Amino acid sequence: MSGDNDTQLIQAKMATLGLDQTPEEFVAGLAPPVKRRVEALQELQAKHDELEAQFRKERAELEAKYEKLYGPLYVERSEIVQGSKEVPAREGEPAGDDAIKGIPEFWLAVLLKCEVTMDMIKDKDMDVLKYLRDIQAEGLVVDGVSHGFKLRFLFDSNPYFTNEVLEKTYHMLPEDDGVLERAEGTKIEWNAGKDVTVKIMKKKPKKGGKGDSKPQVKTERVDSFFNFFDPPQVPDGEEEIDEDTMEELQAIIEADYEVGATIREKLIPEAVSWYTGEAMDEDGLYLPGDDDEDDEDFEGEEGEEDDDDEEGAGAGEGQAAGGQAQPPECKQQ
Repeated sequence: MSGDNDTQLIQAKMATLGLDQTPEEFVAGLAPPVKRRVEALQELQAKHDELEAQFRKERAELEAKYEKLYGPLYVERSEIVQGSKEVPAREGEPAGDDAIKGIPEFWLAVLLKCEVTMDMIKDKDMDVLKYLRDIQAEGLVVDGVSHGFKLRFLFDSNPYFTNEVLEKTYHMLPEDDGVLERAEGTKIEWNAGKDVTVKIMKKKPKKGGKGDSKPQVKTERVDSFFNFFDPPQVPDGEEEIDEDTMEELQAIIEADYEVGATIREKLIPEAVSWYTGEAMDEDGLYLPGDDDEDDEDFEGEEGEEDDDDEEGAGAGEGQAAGGQAQPPECKQQ
């Protein structure tokens, strides 16, 4: 009974707060002394908003300034990692094997040592990520206002896809700090049979069928780091979507943004600390067990599908990841 009474009291109080009125109507209905005080607070709020707008502009300009100052350091780091710039041995140190070029698999190690990105990487992804030679970030600033940021993943020539650069861009609403408008990614031009984001399944011909019947082949999307470049999209205003689906989509979009923000704000600035392990959390790194359900029902291109199981095993498309980066709101259509 106490809970019911509490609910009634709250509802009664809410009825007095003008929720069915516009803000202007609510203020106009206040007692004159209270109305004057509220209007004075509104004037203070307007001054606060002007200062906050100036703060956002100066912050964006400051970030852009230091992004340029960091640039030469990142270029030199990339040259050392790739081996185009040699670091001479200190006096008394052995020179070592000259055949080793740069720092092999540097960025793969960085991504694997951060839990947010490690959670996205699957076994087949690692062979592709060995060709990743650099990750870069660029703030999108127009007239001193931040419009989001862009990530660039630079790859050496490899047998998996023809793209030299894969990009991921997060467009933020300039008038609303921290509100994501949309995300865009590069379309990956996979070489034949090399797409690690899909699983190829062959279905056995029905028993008693023609002797020359060929097995049916179909593809199914699977979890992969490279799904990062095919981000989820917020439906437009004309598309109807139920609340549960919207909440699920919101969670996927927030997780996707968290990955991008982590790469920009943590991995790129402190790459060597992640490579050595210095930047890892004190709790250590969670390592997935051998009971991973991925590839349980099918063995990639070699897997076959029984005739009685025409739909195959489901594969998750979302990539929820844990971490500390603050996710943004997403634009509601």
